Amino acid sequence: MNEPDDKLRARLQAWRGLEPRAGFEAEVWRRIAASPAPALEWFEALREWFGLQPLLANAAALLVAVAIGLGSVLTLAQPQHERLTLNTPTLHGQTLAGNYLALTTGGPR
Repeated sequence: MNEPDDKLRARLQAWRGLEPRAGFEAEVWRRIAASPAPALEWFEALREWFGLQPLLANAAALLVAVAIGLGSVLTLAQPQHERLTLNTPTLHGQTLAGNYLALTTGGPR
């Protein structure tokens, strides 16, 4: 894989002497500027269609917002399981030590 390749070495030596023609860089930049930017045609068509109908675009945005909001409410509204808490005068049930005590003793007595 790392063996010297005489043919490649000769080509690389010959390439070093080559100079690009005058105005080569300007021609490359002109061709880059002239080429159309790649775009998603379906996205452009959808954007143009919604641009012609702003009421429909606002309704679609509202529908998406409601769907996201409803989805987040439904996923966060999970029933919480009853926590084992032990309420004593020294260890309140909402502290880490109180919860640990309730867990190890089998719940409040």
